[in-house]
Amino acid sequence: MCQRLFLLAAAGLLGLSLLTPAPASAQVGAILNAIDAVDDKLDTLVVPFKVVDDIGGLCDSAGGGTSNPEIHIDSDGEEGEFVITSILVRSAPALPTTGFLNLTINKVVIDGDSFETKTGNILDPTFGSGVAESADLMGTAVIRNSDPNDPLPGGSFPHQIVAQSAGLEDVWIQLFCSSFDDDLTIDQILVAGWKRPADSVTVTYVPGN
Repeated sequence: MCQRLFLLAAAGLLGLSLLTPAPASAQVGAILNAIDAVDDKLDTLVVPFKVVDDIGGLCDSAGGGTSNPEIHIDSDGEEGEFVITSILVRSAPALPTTGFLNLTINKVVIDGDSFETKTGNILDPTFGSGVAESADLMGTAVIRNSDPNDPLPGGSFPHQIVAQSAGLEDVWIQLFCSSFDDDLTIDQILVAGWKRPADSVTVTYVPGN
């Protein structure tokens, strides 16, 4: 009988201990651990981004000589990659009817590694007054001859670019631009792709001369 009463008392004490709230510090620790777990999951996610350089600038001035304007793309992310899937270039409106007869890609530099990617002419002559020419650089054909307006297509400029976010100017693209009769101007650069939620991506157009 005594043994039975002892077991019942022990069971009652155990039940009371299970109903007793844990110390506040233990509860806070559990909440913080749960938040850290959510943060770790978010760090592995990526979100779409779109950034614009709407300052633009000169591509090449009229007269002799040529220019090599550049497009610089950088992420401030301290860890992890970002992906570029589109680089849209738009000319200023009201171009001369000859348009951008000589605008090509010379090379792309990714995390300090340079790749020569000579392409054919990116934009065609305008079709009317006030028309702005536009094109996506991604996937542009690399040429196997020296005539940008009658190219023999080879491979292609990358369809997407993955950069490490390791320093300044994670990706930069050198263009070739030439004009004889009129100043040619880039109006806008739009870059889109994927990044980590907390990171910021910027695009800067460096004009020609």
